[in-house]
Amino acid sequence: MKRLMVIPVVLLALGGCGQVANIRSLSTGYVPPQSGETARVRVVTDGLVRAVPGRDCLDWNVPGAGVMASVKAGFPDHNGENLGMPGPIYSWAGAVTSELVVPAGKPIAFHYLGRLQYSRQCAKTMTFVPKPGRDYMVQASMSADCSFLLDELPADGRQWVRIEPTPVGKVSMCNAMDNF
Repeated sequence: MKRLMVIPVVLLALGGCGQVANIRSLSTGYVPPQSGETARVRVVTDGLVRAVPGRDCLDWNVPGAGVMASVKAGFPDHNGENLGMPGPIYSWAGAVTSELVVPAGKPIAFHYLGRLQYSRQCAKTMTFVPKPGRDYMVQASMSADCSFLLDELPADGRQWVRIEPTPVGKVSMCNAMDNF
C-alpha cells in the first residue's frame, strides 16, 4: 500500500520540473546577443511572443531566451524598441511592436501565446535561420486562425517578401522532460 502512495507523489514532483521552466520563460525578457553575426527582427503581436536563440526547439533555459513582446502588462518585454528598421510597420489595433537583434546563421525558435478572447486562446510555434545583416518581420496574431507570418527584407531593401519558416511545422520542446 505504501508503494502505491509514493508513486503519485513522485509523479507530482517530476511533473512540476518542466513547469518551472515554463514559468521562467514568462518572467524573463529576451536578451539580444552581444557579439557575433546578427540580423534584426521586428515583432508585431496581439499576444505574447517569446524566443529561444540558437535553437530550433523550445528550451527556456538557453541564455537569452525570453519574452520579446507582450500586449499584457506585467511581463518583461521590449515593446516599442526601435532599431530604425526600414519599411512600413504593419500593425493593427491592440498590437505591440518591438525591434530586436537576433543571432544570424543559427536557428531561432519563436513561441506565440494569443490572448484569451471570445473564450478562445491559441499557441503557435515557428523557427527559421536569419541571414547575417538582414531584416525580418514576425507577425503573430489570433487573426487568420492563430498564425505566424514571416517576411524578409531582401538585400536591395525595396519590399518585404513573405518567406516560409524552416522547418515548417510545430516546434517541440528540446528536452522531452520539459513537458512534465
